[in-house]
Amino acid sequence: MAGAEVEQHGNDDTKEGWYVRAYGDEYFISRHSRIEFVSFEYRISSLAWLRSKITKSVDVELAELHAHREARAHRVRGWEGESDLILDESVNVLDTDVRQISAGVIVVASVAALESLMNQMLDQPGDERLHRAGLTQKARELAARWSAVIDRTELDEHIPWLRDRRNSFAHRLIDDVDPQWRTQPPAWDFDDDMADEALARISAVAWMLEAGWEQHLGPTRGLNGI
Repeated sequence: MAGAEVEQHGNDDTKEGWYVRAYGDEYFISRHSRIEFVSFEYRISSLAWLRSKITKSVDVELAELHAHREARAHRVRGWEGESDLILDESVNVLDTDVRQISAGVIVVASVAALESLMNQMLDQPGDERLHRAGLTQKARELAARWSAVIDRTELDEHIPWLRDRRNSFAHRLIDDVDPQWRTQPPAWDFDDDMADEALARISAVAWMLEAGWEQHLGPTRGLNGI
Protein backbone atom coordinates (compact mmCIF):
# COMPACT_ATOMS: atom_id res chain seq x y z
CA MET A 1 0.00 0.00 0.00
CA ALA A 2 1.38 3.39 -0.97
CA GLY A 3 2.06 5.80 1.86
CA ALA A 4 -0.40 8.30 0.43
CA GLU A 5 -3.28 5.83 0.67
CA VAL A 6 -3.40 5.77 4.46
CA GLU A 7 -2.37 8.09 7.25
CA GLN A 8 -0.43 7.13 10.32
CA HIS A 9 -1.59 7.89 13.80
CA GLY A 10 -0.25 7.22 17.23
CA ASN A 11 -2.80 4.83 18.67
CA ASP A 12 -0.97 1.88 20.22
CA ASP A 13 -3.84 -0.39 19.21
CA THR A 14 -2.89 -0.15 15.54
CA LYS A 15 -0.20 -2.04 13.67
CA GLU A 16 2.85 0.20 13.91
CA GLY A 17 0.57 3.21 13.73
CA TRP A 18 -1.34 2.13 10.62
CA TYR A 19 -5.05 1.69 10.03
CA VAL A 20 -6.89 -1.59 9.51
CA ARG A 21 -6.05 -1.96 5.82
CA ALA A 22 -2.35 -2.30 6.65
CA TYR A 23 -3.05 -5.66 8.29
CA GLY A 24 -3.91 -7.10 4.88
CA ASP A 25 -0.83 -5.81 3.10
CA GLU A 26 1.13 -9.02 3.68
CA TYR A 27 -1.68 -11.01 2.08
CA PHE A 28 -3.48 -9.22 -0.73
CA ILE A 29 -3.28 -5.83 -2.43
CA SER A 30 -5.30 -5.36 -5.61
CA ARG A 31 -3.03 -4.74 -8.58
CA HIS A 32 -5.67 -3.15 -10.82
CA SER A 33 -8.08 -1.53 -8.33
CA ARG A 34 -11.21 -3.05 -9.78
CA ILE A 35 -14.07 -2.57 -7.35
CA GLU A 36 -14.59 -6.33 -6.95
CA PHE A 37 -11.02 -6.81 -5.78
CA VAL A 38 -10.87 -3.68 -3.66
CA SER A 39 -13.90 -5.00 -1.75
CA PHE A 40 -12.16 -8.36 -1.37
CA GLU A 41 -9.03 -6.58 -0.16
CA TYR A 42 -11.08 -4.88 2.56
CA ARG A 43 -12.43 -8.25 3.71
CA ILE A 44 -8.98 -9.81 3.87
CA SER A 45 -7.64 -6.79 5.77
CA SER A 46 -10.53 -7.06 8.23
CA LEU A 47 -9.88 -10.75 8.82
CA ALA A 48 -6.14 -10.17 9.19
CA TRP A 49 -6.91 -7.45 11.74
CA LEU A 50 -9.27 -9.79 13.60
CA ARG A 51 -6.70 -12.59 13.64
CA SER A 52 -4.03 -10.26 15.00
CA LYS A 53 -6.26 -8.80 17.71
CA ILE A 54 -7.56 -12.16 18.92
CA THR A 55 -4.10 -13.69 19.04
CA LYS A 56 -2.71 -10.70 20.92
CA SER A 57 -5.63 -10.65 23.36
CA VAL A 58 -5.34 -14.37 24.13
CA ASP A 59 -1.58 -14.09 24.67
CA VAL A 60 -1.99 -11.10 26.99
CA GLU A 61 -4.73 -12.75 29.05
CA LEU A 62 -2.78 -16.01 29.33
CA ALA A 63 0.25 -14.09 30.54
CA GLU A 64 -1.89 -12.37 33.18
CA LEU A 65 -3.36 -15.67 34.36
CA HIS A 66 0.08 -17.28 34.61
CA ALA A 67 1.27 -14.27 36.60
CA HIS A 68 -1.69 -14.67 38.97
CA ARG A 69 -0.81 -18.32 39.34
CA GLU A 70 2.79 -17.56 40.22
CA ALA A 71 1.78 -14.88 42.72
CA ARG A 72 -1.18 -16.94 43.99
CA ALA A 73 -3.21 -13.75 43.69
CA HIS A 74 -6.22 -15.69 42.44
CA ARG A 75 -6.62 -17.83 45.55
CA VAL A 76 -9.50 -17.38 47.95
CA ARG A 77 -8.72 -18.44 51.50
CA GLY A 78 -10.32 -21.75 52.28
CA TRP A 79 -10.95 -22.38 48.59
CA GLU A 80 -7.39 -22.66 47.34
CA GLY A 81 -7.95 -25.88 45.39
CA GLU A 82 -11.11 -24.64 43.78
CA SER A 83 -9.41 -21.33 42.94
CA ASP A 84 -6.58 -23.19 41.20
CA LEU A 85 -9.08 -25.32 39.30
CA ILE A 86 -11.01 -22.30 38.01
CA LEU A 87 -7.82 -20.58 36.88
CA ASP A 88 -6.54 -23.74 35.17
CA GLU A 89 -9.85 -24.15 33.37
CA SER A 90 -9.65 -20.58 32.11
CA VAL A 91 -6.12 -21.15 30.84
CA ASN A 92 -7.16 -24.35 29.10
CA VAL A 93 -10.20 -22.77 27.42
CA LEU A 94 -8.19 -19.82 26.16
CA ASP A 95 -5.32 -21.95 24.90
CA THR A 96 -7.56 -24.52 23.19
CA ASP A 97 -11.16 -23.58 22.44
CA VAL A 98 -10.66 -19.85 21.95
CA ARG A 99 -7.60 -20.32 19.73
CA GLN A 100 -9.25 -23.09 17.70
CA ILE A 101 -12.57 -21.30 17.26
CA SER A 102 -10.94 -18.02 16.28
CA ALA A 103 -8.72 -19.76 13.72
CA GLY A 104 -11.70 -21.67 12.34
CA VAL A 105 -13.72 -18.48 12.02
CA ILE A 106 -10.90 -16.87 10.02
CA VAL A 107 -10.72 -19.91 7.72
CA VAL A 108 -14.48 -20.07 7.14
CA ALA A 109 -14.91 -16.31 6.65
CA SER A 110 -11.94 -16.02 4.30
CA VAL A 111 -13.19 -18.91 2.15
CA ALA A 112 -16.60 -17.24 2.07
CA ALA A 113 -14.94 -14.02 0.86
CA LEU A 114 -13.20 -15.99 -1.90
CA GLU A 115 -16.44 -17.67 -2.97
CA SER A 116 -18.18 -14.31 -3.04
CA LEU A 117 -15.42 -13.00 -5.30
CA MET A 118 -15.75 -16.02 -7.58
CA ASN A 119 -19.50 -15.44 -7.88
CA GLN A 120 -18.78 -11.96 -9.17
CA MET A 121 -16.40 -13.40 -11.75
CA LEU A 122 -19.07 -15.87 -12.89
CA ASP A 123 -21.02 -13.29 -14.85
CA GLN A 124 -21.94 -15.18 -18.01
CA PRO A 125 -25.50 -16.23 -18.97
CA GLY A 126 -26.40 -19.37 -17.07
CA ASP A 127 -23.76 -18.82 -14.37
CA GLU A 128 -26.42 -18.46 -11.69
CA ARG A 129 -26.31 -22.23 -11.23
CA LEU A 130 -22.59 -21.98 -10.45
CA HIS A 131 -23.28 -19.41 -7.76
CA ARG A 132 -24.97 -22.22 -5.84
CA ALA A 133 -22.19 -24.70 -6.57
CA GLY A 134 -19.31 -25.53 -4.27
CA LEU A 135 -15.90 -23.89 -4.05
CA THR A 136 -14.20 -26.59 -6.13
CA GLN A 137 -16.65 -26.39 -9.02
CA LYS A 138 -16.45 -22.61 -9.17
CA ALA A 139 -12.65 -22.70 -9.16
CA ARG A 140 -12.50 -25.32 -11.91
CA GLU A 141 -14.88 -23.36 -14.12
CA LEU A 142 -12.90 -20.15 -13.81
CA ALA A 143 -9.63 -22.01 -14.34
CA ALA A 144 -11.01 -23.48 -17.56
CA ARG A 145 -12.13 -20.08 -18.82
CA TRP A 146 -8.87 -18.35 -17.99
CA SER A 147 -6.41 -21.18 -18.53
CA ALA A 148 -3.86 -18.84 -20.09
CA VAL A 149 -3.33 -16.94 -16.84
CA ILE A 150 -4.40 -19.35 -14.08
CA ASP A 151 -1.86 -21.92 -12.93
CA ARG A 152 -4.06 -24.97 -12.56
CA THR A 153 -1.43 -26.90 -10.60
CA GLU A 154 -1.14 -24.13 -8.02
CA LEU A 155 -4.90 -23.67 -7.89
CA ASP A 156 -5.38 -27.39 -7.26
CA GLU A 157 -3.01 -27.14 -4.30
CA HIS A 158 -4.91 -24.31 -2.66
CA ILE A 159 -8.57 -25.16 -3.23
CA PRO A 160 -8.65 -28.64 -1.60
CA TRP A 161 -6.61 -27.35 1.35
CA LEU A 162 -9.11 -24.53 1.93
CA ARG A 163 -12.20 -26.65 1.29
CA ASP A 164 -11.15 -29.48 3.60
CA ARG A 165 -10.32 -27.20 6.52
CA ARG A 166 -13.49 -25.16 6.14
CA ASN A 167 -15.57 -28.35 6.13
CA SER A 168 -13.60 -29.83 9.00
CA PHE A 169 -14.27 -26.79 11.17
CA ALA A 170 -18.00 -27.05 10.52
CA HIS A 171 -17.97 -30.71 11.55
CA ARG A 172 -16.00 -29.95 14.69
CA LEU A 173 -18.57 -27.36 15.72
CA ILE A 174 -21.29 -30.00 15.57
CA ASP A 175 -19.08 -32.62 17.28
CA ASP A 176 -18.36 -34.56 14.09
CA VAL A 177 -21.83 -36.05 13.79
CA ASP A 178 -20.98 -37.48 10.37
CA PRO A 179 -19.49 -41.00 10.85
CA GLN A 180 -16.82 -40.20 8.26
CA TRP A 181 -15.41 -37.46 10.47
CA ARG A 182 -15.58 -39.62 13.61
CA THR A 183 -13.68 -42.53 12.07
CA GLN A 184 -11.19 -40.43 10.08
CA PRO A 185 -10.54 -37.23 12.06
CA PRO A 186 -8.29 -34.68 10.32
CA ALA A 187 -4.68 -34.60 11.43
CA TRP A 188 -4.38 -30.81 11.50
CA ASP A 189 -4.94 -28.33 14.32
CA PHE A 190 -6.88 -25.09 14.09
CA ASP A 191 -4.44 -22.48 15.32
CA ASP A 192 -2.96 -19.12 14.40
CA ASP A 193 -0.60 -20.71 11.87
CA MET A 194 -3.55 -22.25 10.05
CA ALA A 195 -5.39 -18.92 9.97
CA ASP A 196 -2.29 -17.24 8.58
CA GLU A 197 -1.86 -19.92 5.92
CA ALA A 198 -5.53 -19.73 4.94
CA LEU A 199 -5.27 -15.98 4.34
CA ALA A 200 -2.09 -16.48 2.32
CA ARG A 201 -3.56 -19.27 0.16
CA ILE A 202 -6.79 -17.37 -0.46
CA SER A 203 -4.82 -14.32 -1.51
CA ALA A 204 -2.76 -16.41 -3.93
CA VAL A 205 -5.98 -17.65 -5.54
CA ALA A 206 -7.36 -14.10 -5.65
CA TRP A 207 -4.31 -12.86 -7.53
CA MET A 208 -4.86 -15.55 -10.17
CA LEU A 209 -8.51 -14.56 -10.41
CA GLU A 210 -7.54 -10.91 -10.77
CA ALA A 211 -5.30 -11.78 -13.72
CA GLY A 212 -8.14 -13.75 -15.27
CA TRP A 213 -10.61 -10.95 -14.66
CA GLU A 214 -8.33 -8.48 -16.45
CA GLN A 215 -8.14 -10.87 -19.39
CA HIS A 216 -11.92 -11.22 -19.36
CA LEU A 217 -12.56 -7.46 -19.27
CA GLY A 218 -9.93 -6.66 -21.86
CA PRO A 219 -8.56 -3.19 -22.65
CA THR A 220 -11.94 -1.59 -23.33
CA ARG A 221 -12.89 -1.04 -19.70
CA GLY A 222 -11.04 1.24 -17.34
CA LEU A 223 -10.46 1.13 -13.61
CA ASN A 224 -13.23 0.00 -11.31
CA GLY A 225 -14.99 -1.72 -14.21
CA ILE A 226 -16.03 1.59 -15.84
